[in-house]
Amino acid sequence: MSLVIFSHSDYSYLWPIIQDITVDLSKLNPIFIFNSESNIVPPSGFEKYIKYDSTLCYAERWLKVLPEIESDYILVVHDVCLIINADITKLEQLFNIVKNNNIDRFCLNVFDGDDVIAGDIPLCNLSSATTKSKTYIPYDVSPSIWKKQSFLNLWTMFPNETYANSEQNHALKNYCKTNLACFGLQKTNEKIYYCVGRPYYDFFNILHITIKGEVMFPYEVYMDNINKFHEVFVKYDLEKRVRVNKNYGFVLTNFNKL
Repeated sequence: MSLVIFSHSDYSYLWPIIQDITVDLSKLNPIFIFNSESNIVPPSGFEKYIKYDSTLCYAERWLKVLPEIESDYILVVHDVCLIINADITKLEQLFNIVKNNNIDRFCLNVFDGDDVIAGDIPLCNLSSATTKSKTYIPYDVSPSIWKKQSFLNLWTMFPNETYANSEQNHALKNYCKTNLACFGLQKTNEKIYYCVGRPYYDFFNILHITIKGEVMFPYEVYMDNINKFHEVFVKYDLEKRVRVNKNYGFVLTNFNKL
């Protein structure tokens, strides 16, 4: 298994944060993916570095880099999703559950489903799950464990997809629903941590720090992770590096907990 962090030098202001985070994630065999045109030194602490050509679309980038990854199962996390807590033991357990149940994609958001795989970490089938958060079922770009071959097959089927459009493509979502076994974390009595409307458990908690390269305002949209947001914002001097978009009040207005 490998943790794969996918990035671009346009977001290099996040690289010092990612570097500090990765120190505690070495057991996940971390791989850093970024654009070949970058003249900025990538974050240290990764087992492997793979470059892509920025002229390629999002899907083509994956088609280029995935064959260079040896692991059969990968945890895909995009740079804007900062890992603020990760229980390595539970993540290793999840990798085994995904492998043993022949799951193609496992989203680390929390859902409320009917078709549940019971166990120490219960999972639910995303084809039958519901969520009140900003999540696309059964596919989105949220942090997810993928069977590498299934991820490669997806982009082979949809080789022209951009990062943003992939979440809106009904044909792509239908492909995932009908051809892939897509699961997520099932809602339990465990506390759910929300950030920009997305639900996480503490053992894999994400600070979704920017959208389209902008910090979101009002800052309350960071919800349970607002204190961590302020800590990161000050420590890494992001005020001088990132634009602020004041139009994210709708996130709070439309927010409903699971």
